[in-house]
Amino acid sequence: MYNPTWVDQPSTIEQLFESLEEKFNNNTTITGFKQLVEIRKQDLTKCFPNLVNGNLAHLFEHPQVIEHIQQNSLYELTEDWHWLEKKAIKHFGNILACWAHYEKFSLLKDSQNSFPLLQRNNLPIDEYQYQSEIVDRIELDSRVFYTLHCPQALSLVNAIKLINIDLFIIEKKWYEMLFLIELSQQGSHFLLYHTNKIGQRIIVSSALIQHWHERSNWLSFDPFFCDNRWQTCFSTKLTPYLYNTGVFYKKILEVKNDLTFFHLIKDKESICEVLRLTTSGSTNFRFFILFLCQKNIMQELYTYGKKLACTIIEQPLMLNLYKSFEDVCYINKSSLNINNNKSATYKGFWLITTLHNNLQECDYKEYKNLIKRKNSWCQNDCFS
Repeated sequence: MYNPTWVDQPSTIEQLFESLEEKFNNNTTITGFKQLVEIRKQDLTKCFPNLVNGNLAHLFEHPQVIEHIQQNSLYELTEDWHWLEKKAIKHFGNILACWAHYEKFSLLKDSQNSFPLLQRNNLPIDEYQYQSEIVDRIELDSRVFYTLHCPQALSLVNAIKLINIDLFIIEKKWYEMLFLIELSQQGSHFLLYHTNKIGQRIIVSSALIQHWHERSNWLSFDPFFCDNRWQTCFSTKLTPYLYNTGVFYKKILEVKNDLTFFHLIKDKESICEVLRLTTSGSTNFRFFILFLCQKNIMQELYTYGKKLACTIIEQPLMLNLYKSFEDVCYINKSSLNINNNKSATYKGFWLITTLHNNLQECDYKEYKNLIKRKNSWCQNDCFS
């Protein structure tokens, strides 16, 4: 059995990652997981063209792909890297999951400090014991925060990065985020946090807010989210609601489909894209936080001057809530079942003023009742 010279045998995962970190730093061909994954993806695209329409998890976790990787090294690279791929499959299921755990390991290793560890007590189910804010340029914020994902204190940028790695990449397997993980450490972000009795700020929800001048990074404009596989759910009867936001020119009332929306924007400062909305904690606690983060982010966006937000949503409970309101406060644009499973992804718009007004009149008890009454929404293919 082949064993690379750069890692002691046998080794723990932590020792493997430490050795790997050194190898990346001293290697000129492969300096990180990104290059290795990109080379392997090119190989898989040629060998399995029928799997390329799904996401990266669908591709790299397919049984045929796993067997192919285990049996075939990449001719461009040395045997060391094939050994790493097989090691990743053994311990993590695939190379992308290994990459995610490596990122988490490196972050926590580089974040050692002398701050006291988090005092883990049950967080309150009381919306008045949480604070929220939008932080512009989080990379300049010097405050220390805690998360529900590790006990140690972290800088704000590292706290958000850790939350995104744990919730989106490791838990939900949105491996595409690994290629844009730096967005978790810069720009504008929404924060929802609780401050405990000894002053420790514990983040329970966060979200990335990208303004119009950052639209080159918007998923709404990414080729994957714009191809013809997306099923249009937009109805022209909803264009007056878009016009009434004040974001668009009046010509939007003449639009027959959703393809020209972004060419008719009048007030570019009032539109944004909101992504990576996180909720941490147990299942029951996340249910509460999902309500509270939506209520608070609408308050913060409204105060900030935003009128319309582009969203990409996989959470049925969120759409369930919007449908329960009498006012039109969310407009669905299109949907796609990305991996041909039971879960659809929805692209749409938050009508911020209307959604803010409805949420401000809703407490947690009423929220739970609304969700129960609309529990059958997911039987529909589209939501509008």
